[in-house]
Amino acid sequence: MNSLLKQKIAECYGAQGYTVIHQPTIQQIPFDLKGHRPDLLVQLSESQGFIVDVKQVATNSSIDLYCEIAKTVSEQSGWRFLLITEEDATPIAEEDIADYKISRSQILSRKERIARLISIGEHEAAFLSLWIFAEVLMRRHARYTLIPIDRLPTILMIQHLHNQAKISHNQFERAIALNEIRNRVAHGFPVKSVNLNDALERLLNLVDEFIAMQQ
Repeated sequence: MNSLLKQKIAECYGAQGYTVIHQPTIQQIPFDLKGHRPDLLVQLSESQGFIVDVKQVATNSSIDLYCEIAKTVSEQSGWRFLLITEEDATPIAEEDIADYKISRSQILSRKERIARLISIGEHEAAFLSLWIFAEVLMRRHARYTLIPIDRLPTILMIQHLHNQAKISHNQFERAIALNEIRNRVAHGFPVKSVNLNDALERLLNLVDEFIAMQQ
């Protein structure tokens, strides 16, 4: 199964103009990875690209190992380590290499949009929009702290952020509970308005905490 996934990844990056090398030798890797041989070397240029490992699943033990690799790669300007799995929630597509923070103007724009939805009574749309924003913040926080889990499905990403002590236990519990509400809203199950309003307030607080973590 891994070979099929690797081929799909290679084809996707190749279609975007990247040069893809399967199972690169130590000599082909442009810097010292301390003996680690990745599955793919994806180059946009000689000084820019991705070191890619492909796994069927991301376990806690493998995340510990890959954090060390991500740290080593991060020391090279223009390069980033990617852990890609069959579980991935984000598509295999061209990725920004350095942009891991959201600007103040982006934050204000998102908050204004959500406030408008709330003001006209579109609480479900406001909640879903705010949850997407929370996910973006968590994924970028994972990237910034060099934990290569920003492509994983939301629930797994939240669990790994907690396991790696990048969010508190309280934040973890709130995120898990709010994700359950997100699933109910997204799939059309009824949520009492009083409960949804409370969830919106709790989610706003959590988003503000995630924003503070990126300052």
